[in-house]
Amino acid sequence: MLDVLTIVAVAASAFLGTNLDNLVLLVAFYSRYGQHPDMVSGGYSTGMLIIGAISFMIGVTGGFIPVNYLGFLGIVPMMMGLLAIVQLFRGSQDGGVEGTVIEDNRQAVFFTVLTTQLSNGADSIITFSVLMAESTPSSDYLIVLTFLAMIAVFSGLAKYSLKHRRLKELLAKYGPYVTPLILIMVGFYIFSNTASDLVAG
Repeated sequence: MLDVLTIVAVAASAFLGTNLDNLVLLVAFYSRYGQHPDMVSGGYSTGMLIIGAISFMIGVTGGFIPVNYLGFLGIVPMMMGLLAIVQLFRGSQDGGVEGTVIEDNRQAVFFTVLTTQLSNGADSIITFSVLMAESTPSSDYLIVLTFLAMIAVFSGLAKYSLKHRRLKELLAKYGPYVTPLILIMVGFYIFSNTASDLVAG
Protein backbone atom coordinates (compact mmCIF):
# COMPACT_ATOMS: atom_id res chain seq x y z
CA MET A 1 0.00 0.00 0.00
CA LEU A 2 2.87 2.35 0.85
CA ASP A 3 4.47 1.69 -2.54
CA VAL A 4 1.20 2.52 -4.30
CA LEU A 5 0.90 5.80 -2.41
CA THR A 6 4.53 6.60 -3.21
CA ILE A 7 4.00 6.03 -6.94
CA VAL A 8 0.85 8.17 -6.95
CA ALA A 9 2.68 10.92 -5.05
CA VAL A 10 5.63 10.85 -7.46
CA ALA A 11 3.37 10.87 -10.54
CA ALA A 12 1.33 13.76 -9.11
CA SER A 13 4.55 15.64 -8.33
CA ALA A 14 5.82 15.02 -11.86
CA PHE A 15 2.57 16.42 -13.27
CA LEU A 16 2.77 19.40 -10.94
CA GLY A 17 6.40 20.06 -11.80
CA THR A 18 5.88 19.98 -15.55
CA ASN A 19 2.51 21.75 -15.66
CA LEU A 20 2.56 24.62 -13.16
CA ASP A 21 3.31 26.99 -16.04
CA ASN A 22 0.41 25.47 -17.98
CA LEU A 23 -1.83 25.98 -14.95
CA VAL A 24 -1.06 29.70 -15.03
CA LEU A 25 -1.81 29.72 -18.76
CA LEU A 26 -5.04 27.82 -18.15
CA VAL A 27 -6.16 30.40 -15.59
CA ALA A 28 -5.47 33.10 -18.18
CA PHE A 29 -7.46 31.21 -20.82
CA TYR A 30 -10.49 30.80 -18.53
CA SER A 31 -10.28 34.49 -17.72
CA ARG A 32 -9.82 35.65 -21.32
CA TYR A 33 -12.39 33.30 -22.89
CA GLY A 34 -14.88 33.12 -20.04
CA GLN A 35 -17.80 32.92 -22.46
CA HIS A 36 -16.55 29.53 -23.69
CA PRO A 37 -15.29 27.67 -20.60
CA ASP A 38 -16.30 24.31 -22.07
CA MET A 39 -14.03 24.91 -25.07
CA VAL A 40 -11.15 25.89 -22.79
CA SER A 41 -11.68 22.70 -20.76
CA GLY A 42 -12.00 20.63 -23.92
CA GLY A 43 -8.87 22.04 -25.52
CA TYR A 44 -6.86 21.60 -22.33
CA SER A 45 -8.06 18.03 -21.71
CA THR A 46 -7.53 16.97 -25.32
CA GLY A 47 -4.03 18.39 -25.38
CA MET A 48 -3.09 16.70 -22.12
CA LEU A 49 -4.56 13.36 -23.23
CA ILE A 50 -2.45 13.50 -26.40
CA ILE A 51 0.63 14.30 -24.31
CA GLY A 52 -0.20 11.43 -21.96
CA ALA A 53 -0.65 8.98 -24.85
CA ILE A 54 2.68 9.97 -26.41
CA SER A 55 4.40 9.63 -23.02
CA PHE A 56 2.91 6.17 -22.50
CA MET A 57 4.00 4.94 -25.94
CA ILE A 58 7.54 6.22 -25.46
CA GLY A 59 7.60 4.81 -21.92
CA VAL A 60 6.59 1.36 -23.14
CA THR A 61 9.43 1.28 -25.65
CA GLY A 62 11.75 2.30 -22.84
CA GLY A 63 11.08 -1.09 -21.31
CA PHE A 64 13.60 -2.51 -23.76
CA ILE A 65 16.41 -0.58 -22.11
CA PRO A 66 18.50 -2.84 -19.81
CA VAL A 67 17.22 -2.60 -16.22
CA ASN A 68 20.64 -1.63 -14.86
CA TYR A 69 20.57 1.57 -16.92
CA LEU A 70 16.97 2.69 -16.37
CA GLY A 71 17.74 4.59 -13.19
CA PHE A 72 20.11 6.85 -15.09
CA LEU A 73 17.09 8.23 -16.99
CA GLY A 74 16.41 10.24 -13.84
CA ILE A 75 19.20 12.56 -14.95
CA VAL A 76 16.84 13.92 -17.64
CA PRO A 77 14.23 15.60 -15.37
CA MET A 78 17.04 16.62 -13.00
CA MET A 79 18.75 18.47 -15.85
CA MET A 80 15.43 20.00 -16.90
CA GLY A 81 15.00 21.35 -13.38
CA LEU A 82 18.53 22.75 -13.30
CA LEU A 83 18.04 24.41 -16.70
CA ALA A 84 14.79 25.94 -15.46
CA ILE A 85 16.69 27.43 -12.50
CA VAL A 86 19.29 28.88 -14.89
CA GLN A 87 16.49 30.40 -16.99
CA LEU A 88 14.98 31.99 -13.89
CA PHE A 89 18.27 33.70 -13.06
CA ARG A 90 18.57 34.87 -16.65
CA GLY A 91 15.04 36.25 -16.54
CA SER A 92 13.88 34.33 -19.62
CA GLN A 93 10.47 33.21 -18.37
CA ASP A 94 7.62 33.48 -20.87
CA GLY A 95 5.16 36.23 -20.20
CA GLY A 96 2.08 34.08 -20.79
CA VAL A 97 -0.80 34.62 -23.20
CA GLU A 98 -1.46 38.30 -22.75
CA GLY A 99 -0.33 38.99 -26.31
CA THR A 100 -2.49 36.28 -27.80
CA VAL A 101 -5.38 37.56 -29.86
CA ILE A 102 -7.94 35.29 -31.50
CA GLU A 103 -11.53 35.56 -32.55
CA ASP A 104 -13.86 34.64 -29.71
CA ASN A 105 -15.57 31.72 -31.37
CA ARG A 106 -15.79 28.22 -29.96
CA GLN A 107 -13.55 26.49 -32.49
CA ALA A 108 -10.83 29.15 -32.24
CA VAL A 109 -10.81 28.95 -28.44
CA PHE A 110 -10.61 25.15 -28.50
CA PHE A 111 -7.72 24.98 -30.96
CA THR A 112 -5.81 27.84 -29.33
CA VAL A 113 -5.87 26.09 -25.96
CA LEU A 114 -5.12 22.71 -27.57
CA THR A 115 -2.10 23.95 -29.55
CA THR A 116 -0.78 25.88 -26.56
CA GLN A 117 -0.87 22.76 -24.38
CA LEU A 118 0.83 20.67 -27.07
CA SER A 119 3.53 23.29 -27.67
CA ASN A 120 4.26 23.38 -23.91
CA GLY A 121 4.08 19.62 -23.45
CA ALA A 122 7.66 18.58 -24.20
CA ASP A 123 8.71 18.58 -20.55
CA SER A 124 5.68 16.48 -19.59
CA ILE A 125 6.39 13.97 -22.37
CA ILE A 126 10.04 13.65 -21.39
CA THR A 127 9.38 13.34 -17.66
CA PHE A 128 6.47 10.89 -17.85
CA SER A 129 8.01 8.73 -20.56
CA VAL A 130 11.15 8.41 -18.42
CA LEU A 131 9.05 7.68 -15.33
CA MET A 132 7.07 4.94 -17.10
CA ALA A 133 10.13 3.48 -18.80
CA GLU A 134 11.70 3.05 -15.35
CA SER A 135 8.62 1.48 -13.76
CA THR A 136 6.83 -1.85 -14.04
CA PRO A 137 3.61 -2.31 -16.11
CA SER A 138 1.40 -2.27 -13.02
CA SER A 139 3.06 0.95 -11.90
CA ASP A 140 2.42 2.45 -15.33
CA TYR A 141 -1.34 2.05 -14.85
CA LEU A 142 -1.15 3.89 -11.53
CA ILE A 143 0.85 6.65 -13.21
CA VAL A 144 -1.71 6.92 -16.02
CA LEU A 145 -4.62 7.09 -13.56
CA THR A 146 -2.82 9.76 -11.55
CA PHE A 147 -2.11 11.70 -14.75
CA LEU A 148 -5.82 11.64 -15.67
CA ALA A 149 -6.85 12.69 -12.16
CA MET A 150 -4.40 15.59 -12.22
CA ILE A 151 -5.88 16.87 -15.49
CA ALA A 152 -9.25 17.18 -13.72
CA VAL A 153 -7.63 18.72 -10.62
CA PHE A 154 -5.80 21.37 -12.65
CA SER A 155 -8.91 22.28 -14.61
CA GLY A 156 -10.92 22.65 -11.42
CA LEU A 157 -8.13 24.59 -9.68
CA ALA A 158 -7.84 27.00 -12.60
CA LYS A 159 -11.58 27.74 -12.48
CA TYR A 160 -11.47 28.09 -8.69
CA SER A 161 -8.56 30.54 -8.78
CA LEU A 162 -10.57 32.94 -10.96
CA LYS A 163 -12.79 33.59 -7.94
CA HIS A 164 -9.83 33.93 -5.57
CA ARG A 165 -7.39 36.57 -6.74
CA ARG A 166 -4.84 35.74 -4.04
CA LEU A 167 -4.52 32.14 -5.26
CA LYS A 168 -4.13 33.35 -8.83
CA GLU A 169 -1.35 35.72 -7.78
CA LEU A 170 0.43 32.99 -5.80
CA LEU A 171 0.38 30.61 -8.77
CA ALA A 172 1.80 33.25 -11.09
CA LYS A 173 4.43 34.44 -8.59
CA TYR A 174 5.78 31.21 -7.14
CA GLY A 175 4.97 28.63 -9.83
CA PRO A 176 8.18 29.24 -11.84
CA TYR A 177 10.30 28.73 -8.70
CA VAL A 178 8.58 25.57 -7.46
CA THR A 179 8.62 23.81 -10.85
CA PRO A 180 12.40 23.18 -11.17
CA LEU A 181 12.65 21.92 -7.58
CA ILE A 182 9.90 19.36 -8.18
CA LEU A 183 11.54 18.20 -11.40
CA ILE A 184 14.83 17.70 -9.60
CA MET A 185 13.11 15.67 -6.84
CA VAL A 186 11.33 13.48 -9.42
CA GLY A 187 14.67 12.94 -11.14
CA PHE A 188 16.25 11.85 -7.86
CA TYR A 189 13.34 9.44 -7.34
CA ILE A 190 13.89 7.82 -10.74
CA PHE A 191 17.66 7.79 -10.26
CA SER A 192 17.31 6.07 -6.89
CA ASN A 193 15.37 3.22 -8.57
CA THR A 194 12.86 2.77 -5.72
CA ALA A 195 9.15 2.08 -5.26
CA SER A 196 7.98 1.95 -8.88
CA ASP A 197 10.21 -1.09 -9.43
CA LEU A 198 8.89 -2.86 -6.33
CA VAL A 199 5.31 -3.22 -7.53
CA ALA A 200 4.90 -6.55 -9.25
CA GLY A 201 4.33 -6.35 -13.00
